[in-house]
Amino acid sequence: MLAVVVFLVVSGLYLAVNAKLARAGRDVLSLESRQSDLERVNSELTTDLAELTSPSVMGEKAAGLGFKPAGAGDVLYLPVDGYVPPPAFIAPRPPASDDRGQTMLSPAYTETLGEWLSRWLGGWGGG
Repeated sequence: MLAVVVFLVVSGLYLAVNAKLARAGRDVLSLESRQSDLERVNSELTTDLAELTSPSVMGEKAAGLGFKPAGAGDVLYLPVDGYVPPPAFIAPRPPASDDRGQTMLSPAYTETLGEWLSRWLGGWGGG
């Protein structure tokens, strides 16, 4: 009788765990479906925004509102007291082109590879 009771308790626990697992699996599938729907809607909205803010559409809207491209005579620059413009950008030199009179080679290296080879091969032929 004890074995039957233990079997029923274990079976009940097994069924409860499987029911929770099945529900969690359905929830995951539902959330994945919702995620793909939201990604599709997001892509559609991004496409709509790109179409609405394209230069041609924006130009048409601006022309419809009475705007026109500014010419050189239409631009007015206002001086601002105390404004100091930023210094002009000077690109830094790459580290490899740092030229301060220093060489990367040791002063002991005074001949080129060609000179060394000719000297070395000259030793073979002159001996």
